[in-house]
Amino acid sequence: MLRIYADTREKQSGIPDLLRDLGALVFLQQLSVGDYIVADGVAVERKNVFDLMNSVFDKRFFDQLERLREVYSKVFILVEGNLEGAKTITTKWKIFNSALITATVDYDVGVLYSLDKRESAEVLVTLARRYQERGVERKPISLHDKPKFESLDEMQLYLVQSLPNVGGKIALRLLTEFSTVRNICNSSIADLERVMKSRKKAELLYKIFNTKFSSNSDKKSASLTDFVEE
Repeated sequence: MLRIYADTREKQSGIPDLLRDLGALVFLQQLSVGDYIVADGVAVERKNVFDLMNSVFDKRFFDQLERLREVYSKVFILVEGNLEGAKTITTKWKIFNSALITATVDYDVGVLYSLDKRESAEVLVTLARRYQERGVERKPISLHDKPKFESLDEMQLYLVQSLPNVGGKIALRLLTEFSTVRNICNSSIADLERVMKSRKKAELLYKIFNTKFSSNSDKKSASLTDFVEE
């Protein structure tokens, strides 16, 4: 089944529901940049035509492209809406068109088009299928940025807070209490619960730390929904 991660802010657009109707397994997650992750390292930023025009004219567009390219290996801009209609409201259409060409040539960003939200969902599913079904083995999707660290402490915090249901505050509490990542991994459910203030979260971490890995995709002892909180 196709897996697509959508930024939580996209929920109100209705597109995540349309993706599910098309057979995709959709997870809502707060993404630092980008609206959808359709494969490991592949992100899509959805832009309504008029929002895109505004971001080009107020100079935000290229800043967004730079942030996207810093995080993902491949980026697409999905332009949603009637381009012909947009041409009637501005005399600076050439600037807008030039910005899209610059995105493609200088930033290596793909530009996709759709007329409405349903077509956007269809484009996302087609893109996800193209990437996820390519090759024999499918690479797991990573949701995390690739920041530059200045200290070992920062690396440890980043590692711990990347665990399911562990944010920055809980990660700091865990490291303060147990001192090392190894000690966290060796902790009992009771000790984890005492720090995390949640039995369910503690049990999930304990299971992650102590369950033997299996690459068998049919195994039902764990589900992606166990790792993502909507």
